[in-house]
Amino acid sequence: MSAFDSVRFTSGRPLLGEITSDKLNAILAEIRKNRPRGERGITVRESGDATYIGLATAIKQGGAPAQRNPWDIYVESSEEDTYTLKVQPGTLGGVLASNWEAEFEASGNGLFYGIAKVTTDGRFVTGVTLEIGEDPPTQQSPTAWGLEEEIDLLFGLFKDGASYNLVGAGNLPAEARLVATAENEAPVATGFPLFDLYYVLQ
Repeated sequence: MSAFDSVRFTSGRPLLGEITSDKLNAILAEIRKNRPRGERGITVRESGDATYIGLATAIKQGGAPAQRNPWDIYVESSEEDTYTLKVQPGTLGGVLASNWEAEFEASGNGLFYGIAKVTTDGRFVTGVTLEIGEDPPTQQSPTAWGLEEEIDLLFGLFKDGASYNLVGAGNLPAEARLVATAENEAPVATGFPLFDLYYVLQ
């Protein structure tokens, strides 16, 4: 019989009257012996002779998990300071990411970027791939008369067990937006525009 089996608390008595150092030591010894592992938002970290158990994701009042929105980064499982992350499915320009079920690993206390790697035909989104890593997204450049063929869109951040949705609570329309005009140098040949129009994906 383990020391943990002998720990009992009497119903109806004040808790402080029930707690002794022997009971607490027996409980802690059993927890360490069972080597708890974090799962579904619970983190476990061992430091010296102590074991820390904590919640890695937000919990609503009453103990129910917070409702996820499209593009939320969430913890699928965790162990010590290593997290397995997933992204709540959402569409971008009407396109679902090809790897929407993928899992990503984040460890330590660094900053991790949630990036949608977008491909276009110059006008519309043709493909999306998810990526979560420590490298920041490539800055999008305004392009004359269309969109770049490959674009990085930042949708979220993850750091120290907490995630941040940067795009709101729904799917992303993501369309070409006019952001600048540039006058062409005179003289302009017949049939050519007086201005170039520059677009980005937003």
